[in-house]
Amino acid sequence: MLLSYKFSNNIPLFKCDICGNCSNFVESTSYTNIKNRGCCWYFPKYNLVDIKNIINNGSMDFIYYLSSIPNCVENYDIRVKGIFLKKQYNDYTENNIKYSDFDSSLFFKLCPFLKKHGCKLSFSLRPHPCNLYLCREVLQLAGKEYTMYSRERKDYYAYCNYFNECLKEDLKSNNATLSDNLEESLDILNSSTLPPFQPRKLHNIYIDYSTCHHSA
Repeated sequence: MLLSYKFSNNIPLFKCDICGNCSNFVESTSYTNIKNRGCCWYFPKYNLVDIKNIINNGSMDFIYYLSSIPNCVENYDIRVKGIFLKKQYNDYTENNIKYSDFDSSLFFKLCPFLKKHGCKLSFSLRPHPCNLYLCREVLQLAGKEYTMYSRERKDYYAYCNYFNECLKEDLKSNNATLSDNLEESLDILNSSTLPPFQPRKLHNIYIDYSTCHHSA
């Protein structure tokens, strides 16, 4: 197993080469029509930093595409709903013991951008939680070697949280919201300043996955 880090155009990516090909991992359990879903049960939420990065990378049209999806544009973020098989989940909970430390509803959820051969989006078009998420099993396998990755993730989240508030103030000062005046808001974000994140140089982490055994 190889865990690597990529950073391009102010967007980070943790990449695990067994993602979607893992077996017997709790978080990869899928009762949807895509069995190799991996951890793609997240319903994407784009905050203002995600949107600003996408604009800066020349993909404004993608934001307009997202905004065309019904009921996804909020005042200061865009939330895209995926599939949730609620009836199947209810049937499952009636006949199975609940996990004490895991939300089993995720077994029945599917990101709207996931297809049978993986995510249809380039990593540069995903919100940062998608790019920086690793399942608990991978973290356990990586052990102490994951420490610097963890710090990088926390630092990028802190960066996003801080500058998301700054960009929100830019919109508020112009009496603009994404939901009420999208085009004006995107123009404001386009002209706003976003200092670049300063990434670490992280080494690849190699793990002999063949020697590891797991049970769901």
